[in-house]
Amino acid sequence: MKRKKLFVAGLLIAAFTIFTTTLSAQSYKTAFGVRLGYENGLTLKHFMAPSSAAEFLLSVSPRHFHITGMYEYQQPVPDAPGLDWYVGIGAHIGSIYYKKEEYKSAFLVGADLIGGLEYTFPRAPFCVSLDWKPAFNFSNDYNDYWYSGFALSLRYTFR
Repeated sequence: MKRKKLFVAGLLIAAFTIFTTTLSAQSYKTAFGVRLGYENGLTLKHFMAPSSAAEFLLSVSPRHFHITGMYEYQQPVPDAPGLDWYVGIGAHIGSIYYKKEEYKSAFLVGADLIGGLEYTFPRAPFCVSLDWKPAFNFSNDYNDYWYSGFALSLRYTFR
């Protein structure tokens, strides 16, 4: 319940920031920051071309460890300077400890999809994104990511 409240608060802050900040187009080459959601972690996004980016996620908690790599296609939202939409595909590897009372854990290998919105601040070296990243595990039947793939990412940009 606490994570749900934090997630909703993050959404409200992001929406307020997006709609009250003076918008102008500004791009970056690389960005590094945190990803906040069901799976918290670190995020690194690097543009290889104006509309092609690679994003890497490292997610660690007492229950799981994941490394994810994704290719993303990103385009500006018409008539909304600084706001972009993106979609992508990737893969992950990791482990998860579930069913604590039965000491069950699982090795995870699978595919990821991602789709979301990203806003780059015009006068500050930051960007914020909100996305949904469902994941599909091939190595076992542990797949609870349909509801848990939503996250808010806050990154420092290097132009």
